[in-house]
Amino acid sequence: MKKESTQERLERIHKAVTTLVSNRDINNISIYDVAKEAAIATSTVYHHYPNMEALVYRLMEDIFEDFKSVLTSAIKPKDIHHWSDINRMVEQGFVDYYSSNPLVQRILLGQHTYSSIRHADAENDVILAEQVESIYRKYFKLPQLPEDVNIFAIALQVADKVYSMNYRENGIIPKEMAREAVILTEAYLGVYLPKHLPKSEEVVAEDISLH
Repeated sequence: MKKESTQERLERIHKAVTTLVSNRDINNISIYDVAKEAAIATSTVYHHYPNMEALVYRLMEDIFEDFKSVLTSAIKPKDIHHWSDINRMVEQGFVDYYSSNPLVQRILLGQHTYSSIRHADAENDVILAEQVESIYRKYFKLPQLPEDVNIFAIALQVADKVYSMNYRENGIIPKEMAREAVILTEAYLGVYLPKHLPKSEEVVAEDISLH
């Protein structure tokens, strides 16, 4: 019988957590529960992760990487006519991802006591905000933005608060609240972004080449 590799064992542990979180409150899941679900000795799980917080944190690292892809795939260049189109696409991308991933819902939108994950989530918002800003700059010439705050990070956090509030109450993100998150973030960004932004030089050059 082929000996199971460390990577295969870790994948079993991670899959077990995902399965458990889909059906139970994450605060009520223990390392013992994970070991039982994965059909692995509890000591083996402890060998890799000292506690549930460390295990969940590891899973979140993969999810944060997914978020970068979510942003990329959410943008539909041909449908961008106004900067608000980018905001709408970004938020719809995240809503779709949240809705299809119970683990992300429970950890990022639900309630838990893992301070390291909350801190990592906030740090990741800043990283994602830089990517979001680069998308805006690809299509539009942005005005001078404040240096003491990242408006795109705040917009992401505002939307997450709306999603979190409704997820905790309803167990889902209702369509109408997803819409409200877009309205809120657009209103906030509109404080710094004029209603009409000129196209970026890249887009102008592309338009010229097409004609």
